[in-house]
Amino acid sequence: MKTILSLVGLFLAVIIFGAFFGFCATLLFIHATDIVVGADGVRLDMNQTLFLLFLWIGASAVVSSVFTVVYSIRYPKNGVARVITHTILCLLAWLVIIPLSLGFADKAGEIEPMQPKDRPMTANHFRPDDGKLYYYTSVNAATKTANGVAFTLDSLDNASDESRLLENAPLIKSDIVPFSDVLIYNTLSRSKLVKIALPALHLNQQAALTALKGGVISWLTFASWGLALCTLIGVRRLFHWRLLNFIAVQIGFIAICAVNLYYSWGWNGNLFGAVTIPSWMMNCIIAAVLSCTGILFSIFRPDPNMEHVE
Repeated sequence: MKTILSLVGLFLAVIIFGAFFGFCATLLFIHATDIVVGADGVRLDMNQTLFLLFLWIGASAVVSSVFTVVYSIRYPKNGVARVITHTILCLLAWLVIIPLSLGFADKAGEIEPMQPKDRPMTANHFRPDDGKLYYYTSVNAATKTANGVAFTLDSLDNASDESRLLENAPLIKSDIVPFSDVLIYNTLSRSKLVKIALPALHLNQQAALTALKGGVISWLTFASWGLALCTLIGVRRLFHWRLLNFIAVQIGFIAICAVNLYYSWGWNGNLFGAVTIPSWMMNCIIAAVLSCTGILFSIFRPDPNMEHVE
């Protein structure tokens, strides 16, 4: 019973804290896309806030399986009970929690953080754009024009002596989607969260929602991803060292997620131009391999993780 309760507690903790931190990080990012330095911020309405919260509950449920596997490496006693509990929690995540969270997020109304913004620049700030450094002394928000001065940049760090006065000049329009201000763009555009994580999450959320709306068979096809992740517990005793088992689980998790994200991005499963494997079949093959690995190791080899248990 203690084994079951510990895994259930970990499962719930991952979802709660994962949703909280993911929600906060995404909320800050969306606020950042609307910020213009020197202007008032923009507030999200309640529906948009709920959309983010439900979206991250589902995302946290996806990663919960890897935590329960790692926990089983650290505390390997009662292996059968752990495997059964882990499997039930994975089924709960993919057949109940994730569909419900996606459904609630869809009802709340979607946020489009990657859309271009149309907010005028503010005065009294230096802004680089297209080889020049602009300083506006006044801005007319209605006509989107400004007065000020523009310096020619020799490099990113140095301005030349060449400059020109601006009078009712059009405001700069940099290609800084999804941000509103080039100053915020220059600060955050290099972030891996902005470049990779959020676009991938957004695209996968679209694919998951499409599958959910397609009916039971469509969702079960998509949820085969969860089947592959669930069977990661089969590699928890692959090596004699716990650290190597931990690394193997992490690599497996990343690889499975990468393959399924690739499917979400439009890959048809074609391998070397010879055979096309649909996503559900790919995940079932992965699950079969990992399950057979776990079964064979449990039969013919003592759990090496137990050697470190006093």
